[in-house]
Amino acid sequence: MTTLATASIFHHPDAVESDDKPLAGRRTAGQSFLAGYARHVQADKLHCVAQNQAHIDHFCELIQDYGWEGEVTGAMTHQPAALGDPGVVFLPGPGLGAHAWPRRRVGQRIYSLCGITHTVSTRRIMEGLFDSLTGPVEEWDAIICTSDAVHSVVKAELDEADTYLRRRFGARRVPRPQLPVIPLGIDTSRFARSDSLRAKWRREYEVPEDGIVVMSMGRLTVFEKMHPAPLFIALENAARTTEVPITLLMVGWFGDDATEKLHREAAARLAPSVRIEFPNGRDADLRYEIWSAADIFTLPVDNIQETYGLAPVEAMAAGLPVVCSDWDGFKDTIVDSETGIRVRTLFSRGGFGRTIAERFEDGRDSYLQYLGFVQQRTVVDIPEMTVAFVNLIQNPDLRARMGAAGKARARQLYDWEAIIPQYQALWGELNARRSRGIPSSPREGDEAANPSGMDPFRLYARYPTDAITNVSVLSADRAVSVDEVQDLVVLTGAAYLKRLVTAREHIAMISEMIHRDGPIRLDQVIEASGLSPGGAEGAVLWLAKFGLVRITV
Repeated sequence: MTTLATASIFHHPDAVESDDKPLAGRRTAGQSFLAGYARHVQADKLHCVAQNQAHIDHFCELIQDYGWEGEVTGAMTHQPAALGDPGVVFLPGPGLGAHAWPRRRVGQRIYSLCGITHTVSTRRIMEGLFDSLTGPVEEWDAIICTSDAVHSVVKAELDEADTYLRRRFGARRVPRPQLPVIPLGIDTSRFARSDSLRAKWRREYEVPEDGIVVMSMGRLTVFEKMHPAPLFIALENAARTTEVPITLLMVGWFGDDATEKLHREAAARLAPSVRIEFPNGRDADLRYEIWSAADIFTLPVDNIQETYGLAPVEAMAAGLPVVCSDWDGFKDTIVDSETGIRVRTLFSRGGFGRTIAERFEDGRDSYLQYLGFVQQRTVVDIPEMTVAFVNLIQNPDLRARMGAAGKARARQLYDWEAIIPQYQALWGELNARRSRGIPSSPREGDEAANPSGMDPFRLYARYPTDAITNVSVLSADRAVSVDEVQDLVVLTGAAYLKRLVTAREHIAMISEMIHRDGPIRLDQVIEASGLSPGGAEGAVLWLAKFGLVRITV
């Protein structure tokens, strides 16, 4: 029997859309997930984990806006011991390593980590996957891969890292996270088309009665999504073959003027028979309404930054046939010849990209150059794409049949109502694995939870002449008041640090005790003050720093 569990959702405002941030696929997906989660999760209360209270409050506001009326609890990332309930922390990206180290402070069996892929081509993501094997990530953690294609990338990266670690260190076992494949979801109801919206937007772009509207959706960027030239050429060929007026609506947004110039010039030169418009995809109402104007959706992606592709799924939900490249997640979502047509793609053979990878790794090439050099060796078959457009343009029954099949497929497989239970089932499985698992690298004794986060007073122990001990003797000529402590805080710039070694009142109390009872040992001060050993010792050293206490080691 499958157990459905919940998770603490890691939230940062940057993970969702807002007016002050550029639109991006990961933000659209993040916002859609929260809305779907609020509506379809099977739970009595929700949990959030964030870096500060403001981010928790932001999560609560969003989740309530999306219809959640139940209880919401929040915890801070710097309090890992508080994350044991409900037992899983769901992260908005695939990097588990940075979150596994804080967990090791309290024990790896306290909770599981579950990340999710978006793009997997950046250096940060590649290095993060390697960190997932070198850090204390366990077999009860997981990285959700949104497509079989992405699963192959993540597995290849982990396999390569695994081989390196075994050869270098003679490792017999390299724990790795689970890699389940669960697609991204959408709210399919938001993409319903209507006759009135169809008439509105076709009038807006002066589409003739017998015209065909082909539509794309997404960032209009040459090196991060797709080069438009193959699409323009294929549509020009289709327009000449069918003699049907074609309007291409490239709904999206340009990152800069140079990109816009390239698109417009390429459109004019390569597709003079096609009317090509660039509706503003930043307009949220337009993004949902303009689907009604279209007859065919297309997204012939040729870029490795793309991993899943929400837009073709949205197109299916809108009842549109899809013409896309046979690429990454499209292989999972679009059923060729049933819900659309996947156009053949070609790639360089393995072995010819080593120089491209090395130039990106050592910084000679930027990320965009890396993507662009790979893209230059990626081919979307233009003749095959032309045939796909011609067949759909000339056959309204085929468009209707594919559109209906796509709509049913989107509703059955990709609506959040179908996806959220898969997340909850995975989280239940991770809880079960954790309950019977043995940590691969438990923390022992006073060992640092993270080797790169050692106690500085141990790490730099050879720097000073001596260190204070419990039997160090303390004395003072006078006591200082809380006001004098505050004056020193201001005078020395300590306010910039935003916190003291302990409270001002505690520093004044320690000062009074040493003046009154000194000479006195440090352990006696700790016991009499009732403060933690670290707090009391910190107060003593702070006072000594300004000549207000003498220490005899």
